[in-house]
Amino acid sequence: MVTRDYNYSRPLDVHRWSCYTETNTFVNSIYEQYFQTDKANKTIRKKLLKVVLLDLYVAWIDDPNLCIGVHMSPNAYSDGTVLPKGKSRYNELHIKHTIIQVIHRLKDVGLIGFKEGFEGSSEYGGRTSRIWAYERLIEAFETAQFGYFDINYIENKEVIILRDKNKKNFEYETTKHTEEMAKVVRAYNNLLAKTFIDIPDMNKPMLEIKEKNSDRTRYVNITHHGKFTHRVFNNSSWDQGGRFYGGFWQQIDGILRSRIYMNDKPTVEIDFSGLHVILAYAQVGIDYWATTDEDPYNSPIEGIEYPDHARDVIKQLTLLAFNASDESSLFKAFRSEFDYKNYSVRYSFPDEKLSEILQNIKDKHPLIKHLINTGAGLELMNIDSKIAEYIIKDFVKTDTPILTVHDSFIVPFGEEDRLEKLMKEAFVYVTNKNKTKVKFNKNLTLGQVNQAKYSTGPDRDYYLDSMHAVNESVATEGYRKRLERHISYFSKIT
Repeated sequence: MVTRDYNYSRPLDVHRWSCYTETNTFVNSIYEQYFQTDKANKTIRKKLLKVVLLDLYVAWIDDPNLCIGVHMSPNAYSDGTVLPKGKSRYNELHIKHTIIQVIHRLKDVGLIGFKEGFEGSSEYGGRTSRIWAYERLIEAFETAQFGYFDINYIENKEVIILRDKNKKNFEYETTKHTEEMAKVVRAYNNLLAKTFIDIPDMNKPMLEIKEKNSDRTRYVNITHHGKFTHRVFNNSSWDQGGRFYGGFWQQIDGILRSRIYMNDKPTVEIDFSGLHVILAYAQVGIDYWATTDEDPYNSPIEGIEYPDHARDVIKQLTLLAFNASDESSLFKAFRSEFDYKNYSVRYSFPDEKLSEILQNIKDKHPLIKHLINTGAGLELMNIDSKIAEYIIKDFVKTDTPILTVHDSFIVPFGEEDRLEKLMKEAFVYVTNKNKTKVKFNKNLTLGQVNQAKYSTGPDRDYYLDSMHAVNESVATEGYRKRLERHISYFSKIT
């Protein structure tokens, strides 16, 4: 018997749906075989069964070893109450706690495997229950008359999310403004859906990533169904937050992102230099880069010998300081977020040391120190989300893929000059400040290739070797199969 890793999982996606006729035929068949004696409302039970079966199918295609985490407490789902103004905009399918009964039934008739979850404690984190397809259901999947790309989300799945101060989804009235924002995100999702986004050297579309300051491993699945994007606003305000979230590329670091290909082409990532500090200065009417060329995070720290280590500390503490409400929560957040394993030197950051570093930051940036420990970071995120929206809209117009990681963007090789120009244009448009700086990752750019064509010596040899590396196949068999499957499907519908 194969030993199953229950930590290798993802949550049940209760928005999974398909209007494809054959999926309904499949669900009806399972219902008639195993749920016919069920006395519950047939329509509701079929809908809930469809959500679970389709998500199990997607997980099985992605990786047969992948588990799905499911909450088995009714408190995790709707109690069936309909709001005075109708269903919640965040639960378009109106998924109710009776989905638990569907899961139990699938388990009882031997269609799924089930591992009961457990509550956490002060020492150990809890775990939701796990489910996965058993042989009998897999056999049904193998003969099903629908495919991986026939499954998506319900058409009106919410893409603009407003959360209250407790981080709970907050109901809001649709306005022209929210509808315009939603229109951009939906167009962006349509572009992402038909774009093949993957990592060629990955045979299995899954990354194992060690969590910060922990021996635990988290898994990031690099799949077609891991691209859906939405925007999240905070504190019941359209002026706080608003960033784009959802893509798997946001769950991995810059080194892993540099390996991403889009439509089988290598990519380039560009990010704004010191963006949140620069935006904080813009908030007080100052064009930072017009007054200095000094890196806003470049400052020595007593006891830290390496300048790049000191910069990392300054940067992380500064960004967290904009979001924190007080020093105590700031210092706690820093110690939790700082990735000690990235450094050969063993560092320690007691409150006294962090207080000293924070004071150095305030001394370096006296004109914006009043924004520290005020929660102003959400307002700065709102500004960078508007910059991202401006850039995304332009790329969507030309049907050109682009990925956003808040203050950085990833585009296919050859699109980097356009992106750089647009980033600077968007910054000026949103902030009304004239100067910004950007940084490229280390991936080969078209400009470097063109430069190599007209140069001689070591630089030319280096770039020609790099060009050869780009054109040389580094793709695994698994990557090629995923690419062929994507091309085969989307070539039929375009």
